[in-house]
Amino acid sequence: MYLSIEKECAALRARVAELEQHLIHGNGNGNGNGSHVGTNGHRREVIPTDHEAETRLLKAALHNLSDGVVICDGEGRPLHFNAAATAIFGELSNGVSSADVPRRFGLFYPDGVTQYPASELPSHRAIRGETVDGVELFVRSEKLPMGMYIECSARSIHDADGAIIGAVVVCRDLGERRRYEIERERRLQAEEERLAAEKERLRMARILKSLLDHLDIVVWATDEKGVFTFHDGRGIEGAGLTRGALIGKQALEVYPNDNVVRNALAGVPGHNRNDAHGVAWEHWAIPVVEDDAVSGVIGMSLNVTEAHQAKLELEAKLALIQRQQEVIFNLETPIIQVWDHILTLPMVGVVDSRRAARVTDNVLAEVSRTQARFAILDLTGVDVVDTATAGHMLNIINAIRLLGAEGIITGIRPNVAQTMISLGLDLSRVRTLATLRDGLAFAIRSCPAERSPMGRATSPSRQAPSARQG
Repeated sequence: MYLSIEKECAALRARVAELEQHLIHGNGNGNGNGSHVGTNGHRREVIPTDHEAETRLLKAALHNLSDGVVICDGEGRPLHFNAAATAIFGELSNGVSSADVPRRFGLFYPDGVTQYPASELPSHRAIRGETVDGVELFVRSEKLPMGMYIECSARSIHDADGAIIGAVVVCRDLGERRRYEIERERRLQAEEERLAAEKERLRMARILKSLLDHLDIVVWATDEKGVFTFHDGRGIEGAGLTRGALIGKQALEVYPNDNVVRNALAGVPGHNRNDAHGVAWEHWAIPVVEDDAVSGVIGMSLNVTEAHQAKLELEAKLALIQRQQEVIFNLETPIIQVWDHILTLPMVGVVDSRRAARVTDNVLAEVSRTQARFAILDLTGVDVVDTATAGHMLNIINAIRLLGAEGIITGIRPNVAQTMISLGLDLSRVRTLATLRDGLAFAIRSCPAERSPMGRATSPSRQAPSARQG
């Protein structure tokens, strides 16, 4: 395209030079090229010939070229715009200096912001003897407020002696090419995004397939009507089904008692556990919402049979341990009714806060139930007493007294007695006896004469052994 324009310009320049030579060297009534010169008073007239018509034709052709043509003088000042150049740069104005050309005609780098320097304009570079091709500029003028991208080529103009006397610049609108490049870039970017999205989908599909093939789960999906559209996973095999066996079936018909899908179709995420196909399952269901409406449900079901069995076994073991602890607690703090209205509590081992609280609760409950008048705490099996243990025993005695019964402590060992004295414990209000036998004798003597467990009237003084008060 540019080569053809340059050839046309070169032909035009050669033809103009030829015509100028004919006009300069013509004489007489002829000028050697067929022109005729006539006189009319004091001035001479040149009668148009075919050469002048040809010149006008060439100028008209230059004027009507689709690409802009700018002719500059030897200093880079624009002398001539054809119609296309005028449409790009605006009307040519006289008196524009070469340095003011970029500002006057709005010439910028392709960024549309940085003004093009005058010394680097294609016309100025051609005047310096350079051959300029494919220089891209951005033009913004009054006629083109939105701007235009153009591509310029420039050549120098020489006189008959070969000296540079100017330059000719051909400008081409890059709008169409720019639009093509933008559209091409947009399509390339869209294709890259599509390929990236497809790559990501493939990656996610591989991840999902690995999970479905190696984990004991089932991933499923339904449409807005609850019909299965996806059903896959290794967990299906444990239920005796094949992958995809439920596709096309109505979930609410296959599992009518399962509300997790029903709730998800109503827009409420769900989670539950149940048994189906002889397997214990844990389900999660999430509604898929599009345009403010539920378009389907996606869910996952996990085979928890082993975990469920382990849980049941663990619960059974815990229940057994709890029952054993109950037996142990009852053995370590037995409450024995040895006579009517008489209870005994043999204490063995260490009495901590937990055990003391349990003993207190059990003793008070038995005193209230049996209407006991005496409760004997036997410390024969207690080797060590500290401040906390002594405090717990005194609290038990005080609690028994509040119910109207009397608490008696028996079986205090010598080392325990010394410890109590050193701790400064006040036992003046507590009845203490040497042995459990002494305590029972005192309690029986203190009770009114009643019938014995065998149904005979007995005298406490004759039946009970003697006791000494501490």
